[in-house]
Amino acid sequence: MSNRTAYWILLTSEHITDTYILPEGDVRSYAIAPIDGLKKDDTVYLWWNPGNCFYGWGTITGTPIDFHEESQETKRKRKSVSVKREKEFHPRITTQMMLKDSRLKNMIPTGFNDLCAISIRPGLAHGLNDYIREHGLESPAGSTSVKVTFEDVEPKVIIKALLTFKDTTTEGKLIEAVTVPWFDIIEILIKDPKAAFGFSDRQWEEIVAGAYKQSGFDDVILTRRSGDYGRDVIAIKKGLGTVRIIDQVKAFKPDHLVTANDVRALAGVLQTDGASKGFLTTTSDFAPRLRTDPLIMPLIPQRLELIDGQMLLKRLIELRRK
Repeated sequence: MSNRTAYWILLTSEHITDTYILPEGDVRSYAIAPIDGLKKDDTVYLWWNPGNCFYGWGTITGTPIDFHEESQETKRKRKSVSVKREKEFHPRITTQMMLKDSRLKNMIPTGFNDLCAISIRPGLAHGLNDYIREHGLESPAGSTSVKVTFEDVEPKVIIKALLTFKDTTTEGKLIEAVTVPWFDIIEILIKDPKAAFGFSDRQWEEIVAGAYKQSGFDDVILTRRSGDYGRDVIAIKKGLGTVRIIDQVKAFKPDHLVTANDVRALAGVLQTDGASKGFLTTTSDFAPRLRTDPLIMPLIPQRLELIDGQMLLKRLIELRRK
């Protein structure tokens, strides 16, 4: 094996308090998914997952060790990696910051992966180090300034499952259950509601779909990413009759309000779908006077329900406590 330093993005799931309270120089062990190539003295850039930001960098302090992690349900292979945290980033390097920089925008690990290490090329690492220095932060020793282009394929991150599925229908995937990371995300939102704006559209669709399953709907379908006909989530409750709900999820930033046209479009979908009721769920809010629109007002709340960011968080917290 080469003794040259390799560079990795290490995905962690630390809380904000861990990120800032633990001092530089501490050594922490991470149990990550098995991967070959990690070695002592390699550089790791610490990515807070699912907080969507780099919060520092460190070095591997010893040879990573393979082991088996056991629980009541499973036994799986893991790799223990000890990392000495060298420098914190204040402020953190967020997804929003990276999207504005051509050197970094393709380096963003997306989704919620099992704790893991992702190999990155030295040129990309040096591009990140340039950015770190330009913002008055301290980068790894020995890094060089380079011009980097991003024409080839960047490392892909496997999405960590917020949901498990049992079947695929003509409308999408039928959810079997929510997983532990779904609950972890709610804990993150309780501590930092602004974290909501760091999740992708698809991640929010999964979160909302999980909320229907957790609240007791019999069948919950996460629709396809394209060709969903304006329905992101379909939830069905069975009893003496069948109640069918459709939900359109809009993961908007705080200054991006849902318009009356958005709601009218959902009303049209509701009519053609034949569902009992439609929800429009957003992480932001609705435009002023939208609820008094003459084409919308008669439908609220019997046929349409509008869920803004505050209501969404409140509902998720209530479900977290069930």
